[in-house]
Amino acid sequence: MVKNRSQAALWIAPLFFFGLLFYLPLGKILSIGFSGDWLQTLTASKTYSILWFTFWQAVCLSHLALGFGIPGAYVLYHRKFRGQEFLRAFITVPFVLPTIVVAIGFTSFQKLPIVSQLLTQNSGVPIIICANVFMNYSLAVRIIGGVWMRLDNSIEDAASLDGAGRFRTLISITLPQLKDAIASAAALIFLYCAANFGLALVLGGATTKTLETEIYISATQFLDLPKSAALVGLQTLLTIIAFLVAQRYSGGQFGFGIATAFGQRQKLDRRDFPAAAITAVFISVLIAIPLISVVVRALQFDGSFSITNFHNLASHGARDVLSISVGHSALNTVRNAAIATVLSMVIGVIAAYILSHGKNKRTDRNVRKVADIVFQLPLGISSVVLGFGYLITFGSGLFPLRSSWLVTPIAQSLISIPLVIRLLLPAFSTIESDLLETAETDAATPSQIWWLVEGANHSKFHSHRKWLCRNHFFW
Repeated sequence: MVKNRSQAALWIAPLFFFGLLFYLPLGKILSIGFSGDWLQTLTASKTYSILWFTFWQAVCLSHLALGFGIPGAYVLYHRKFRGQEFLRAFITVPFVLPTIVVAIGFTSFQKLPIVSQLLTQNSGVPIIICANVFMNYSLAVRIIGGVWMRLDNSIEDAASLDGAGRFRTLISITLPQLKDAIASAAALIFLYCAANFGLALVLGGATTKTLETEIYISATQFLDLPKSAALVGLQTLLTIIAFLVAQRYSGGQFGFGIATAFGQRQKLDRRDFPAAAITAVFISVLIAIPLISVVVRALQFDGSFSITNFHNLASHGARDVLSISVGHSALNTVRNAAIATVLSMVIGVIAAYILSHGKNKRTDRNVRKVADIVFQLPLGISSVVLGFGYLITFGSGLFPLRSSWLVTPIAQSLISIPLVIRLLLPAFSTIESDLLETAETDAATPSQIWWLVEGANHSKFHSHRKWLCRNHFFW
């Protein structure tokens, strides 16, 4: 009875946090949408075309990221070679970069003749696709590679002894074992690409419209709040459908695997050349060139290399257009990142804990499936929608967050808590139930079980905290 009460009490903090700071603003937006002529907005031909573009480009990007990510996961996680850890860290950099930095880096591609021709014929769609794959490639590699690293190599060895080649083994044995991880990666990439506002706006301009850009334009340029709110409802529905599909095809393991090897990994050999070549070309062309471009642009001033740009870090900009100095803004960024990290870890750990417990009863499983969607919905709702909701909800009253600097770390934590849950949920799920039952039999309290059994592997939590803090700093 005490255990049930303590677990029930744990629901209060995450549900209150999400209810007040996410679902209340979202509900306000939806109420505005349904108070207007929402049916006309949703049935307009323009809305159909925007929804179709948002959907197909997200599906296309998911398949492209998986197409490059599966060979990358094989090389970087299933095989072993010198410099592997560096490459794993290197491909993660694009995921944590701000959208504007990614846009600056991809302007180098616009100068290439082939890309320039594509942009002339198809607007900014090809460059948006490249930039989205650039940002989400590491998601596919990390999620699939984390599971691939734990597969038993003896099955592949047995298939090799029976005369099966690498490709046949991959198709017949390995991919079926990775289907849950592939479905999980596809769902996350789909959500990120469907809700990526910055790349569509900066690289696509006025000619490339997604649900995100249309919400922004309707609210800020035309002041049509009912139309924006109706589109927010459409985006929310699309996100819920994506999560339901992900839960259906990912076997309930919708998240990041723990990258620990099962047995000894083999070194790269000549038979791995196709996968290694694809990975090397992708990392060199689509990741290294944009990142190098950003560094080169930072060192250029008036067409030549100079450190003049860095002298402006202690000022209000080259033309004194900033309200605070660059150094002061950097301190604000660090402060916001620290607060958002603490909020994300506290709420995320609690949510992951309660989602990983009580799987025996059918009612508990159904409740946790619904709760999982409740906690993960911010992944498919971008910061544009969140800012729109805060604008109309927290302008005054008991929580005037709109005029407070706290709104930034709170919004950052809401976007990153789902990632914390996806990172920690597999870790909680891998804890053997026998250990927990033994601790209960020995009269251990829930807090003792948490600190001495479930939270004993501090290295995993420490690595998650470092990864999350880097994300907050760049967001």
